[in-house]
Order: sequence, then structure tokens, then C-alpha cells
Amino acid sequence: DLRKNTTALPNQTTTNRQPTMKTTSLLVLAFATTTSAFGSFGKPKATTPKLPMPTFDDATQRYVKSPNDDGVMPYDAIGSALRHGPVPFITRLTNADEYEQGVLKYMGTAKVSRAEAVGNMDAKLNNPLDWSYQKMEEKNGKPKIDYTVLDPKQAALTSVWALAITPLAISVVSSTVSQFNNEPGPCVSKAFEGLGICSSYIPH
Repeated sequence: DLRKNTTALPNQTTTNRQPTMKTTSLLVLAFATTTSAFGSFGKPKATTPKLPMPTFDDATQRYVKSPNDDGVMPYDAIGSALRHGPVPFITRLTNADEYEQGVLKYMGTAKVSRAEAVGNMDAKLNNPLDWSYQKMEEKNGKPKIDYTVLDPKQAALTSVWALAITPLAISVVSSTVSQFNNEPGPCVSKAFEGLGICSSYIPH
């Protein structure tokens, strides 16, 4: 009888350990889950960086760049030509201040980055009607167009304009001016008097 009781004791001990191990495992799992949950709650939420918005100076009636705005354009004047044709290209070269004011104004009114404002400025200069229509469609839920993206077709058209049409236009203008200087023809206005242009044709 003592042998039987002695043999039965290890089995009873093993049986008693199994519920204890299961309970311990559940407690560890619950603790790990709770720690993970509280850890996620404790992490700060990612915040969107604030855009450097310009201000409007009532005294000068001009937009002023934010001190946090580095003023760097997403692309140069040639990039404007490749994306949106000759008009924004010429504007950036001949009237850079007005162009910058337009960019700052769009940044302030639309609350967008400088890159997005530059793209929209170029698109507006290139085709105001299409640009205005697109903005109306966006208000109705249509997705935005990224005007900073380089379209290969537009770039090809601009290259043709730059390499072929522009030299031809310069040649025509130069030829016309040269012909007018050599054969001025009858003078149409006294406004040219004193300038040495077709003076012999001005009646005295």
C-alpha cells in the first residue's frame, strides 16, 4: 500500500502544476497586452508641419515672404517652359517681382506650399480659362492636378517652340525692321518727326 501511495504522489503533483502554469501564462499575456496598449496611447501623435505662410503689408500693398520660407523654387524658368510653355518662362525672366507676388498671394489664399503655388501660377499664366475651370471642378470634389509634374508631351512641344518657332519669329521681325529702315514708305504720323524716321515724307 505504501508503494502504491508513493507512486501516485508524483502524478498528483504534475496534475496540480498544469493549472498553475496556465494561470501564469495568461497573466503574462494579459500584462504584455496591457503594456502594449498603454504604450501606444502614450506615444505623441504625428503632427503635420506648419507651412510658412506669407503676410500682406497694408502699407506697401505687397505680400511679404515668411522668415521660414527659404524662397527656393521647385524648378527654374526653363522648368516653367518645359511644363507650361513660353508664357510663364517669359514672365519669370522679364517680371520676376510680379511673378513672386503672384506665388506668395496664391500661397496665402490657398494655404499651400511654395512648390504647389509655383505650379498653379505657371498653369494659370499658360491657360487661364482651363486653370479656372479646373479649380471650379476641384471645389466640386474633383482631384487636384499636380502642376509641378513634367509632362513629356508638353516638354516636347516646348522644345519645338524653342528650337524652331522662336528663331523663325526673330528672323521675321528682324527682316521687317530692316525693310522698314531701308524703304520706310510714306510716313503715317507726325509722331516720328524729330526721330529721323521717314522725315522726308512728312509734309511741311
